[in-house]
Amino acid sequence: MATSGQGITRRSLLTGVLGAAAAAAVGSRRAQAAVDRARVVRVESSNIWRGDARSADVVSQMVTRGVMAFTGEVRAEAAWARFFRPGTRVGLKINLLGRPLIYTAREITDTLAAAAIAAGVKPEDVIVWDRHRDHFEPTVYKFGRGRFGERIESGGRYDSTKVLHASGGAAPIDTMASQATDITINLPVLKDHSGAGVTMALKNIAFGCYDHHRRAHDGNCDPYIAEACQHYVSVTRVPLIVLDATEACYDDGPQPGDRSRIWRENAIYVATDPVALDVVTRNIILEKRRAAGLSDKLSQSRHIETAAAKGLGVGDLSRIDVTTIKV
Repeated sequence: MATSGQGITRRSLLTGVLGAAAAAAVGSRRAQAAVDRARVVRVESSNIWRGDARSADVVSQMVTRGVMAFTGEVRAEAAWARFFRPGTRVGLKINLLGRPLIYTAREITDTLAAAAIAAGVKPEDVIVWDRHRDHFEPTVYKFGRGRFGERIESGGRYDSTKVLHASGGAAPIDTMASQATDITINLPVLKDHSGAGVTMALKNIAFGCYDHHRRAHDGNCDPYIAEACQHYVSVTRVPLIVLDATEACYDDGPQPGDRSRIWRENAIYVATDPVALDVVTRNIILEKRRAAGLSDKLSQSRHIETAAAKGLGVGDLSRIDVTTIKV
């Protein structure tokens, strides 16, 4: 049945509908393919160190360039605006467990705090925190206000309404994550771990943000780590991870007794997928241990695969795109 002068017929209309449906299906497959892949950006520099001190300028450039590369933005302000907005309360979750020898570099934390405040977050709404108060004492982090007016505080108070019930016990979340902040920026360190094999993005949340129970360490902390991270993202958001690999620990972690097990990897990593990030950075520790003739940590760190199975991220290296840039 012909129509008006546009020449549209029932057949052409049907063809158009089917074509649109096919295009939508292709678009859906492409979108799913994007979901099924993860990105990790590694930023490295040979100019980080000034003796035993990090260059704040170089570290800041590394973090900023990493976030720009990850987001694809050509302006730093636009890149940071992807993660920080006025009115948001931001928690910068550092890792001090390896103190006094290795913990989240203050230069990284300062960069994140400055970026959040420049993006319109109130200085008093940026909180640098870790769970245990006594972990702060032998570090450069001092309670009170930081360089840009951000707050530096310990957690250690727990939310009885947001409790993880899994792996043989109850683990309430820290109120710093569930009540005092709206988002968590995860700032782990590249380290091995005597129990969990490795400790990076996933473990910094699971053990750093909960009052965990005795059985949490059973089975090399598996499945507790994955269960805790799954619970965490149901309570609050973790839009960005910046992993500190300026220095890293390949043995005797998470709290090495001397500096012989620490090396300068001279890098930071930017990601949003904690599983993909842990898969990529675990390989660095495995290679370092192999070179030193030490035992493998792969079977000991199966919490990463458990987290992938729970849908917390991509665990297949072939589906993780790693970009390396130099500063």
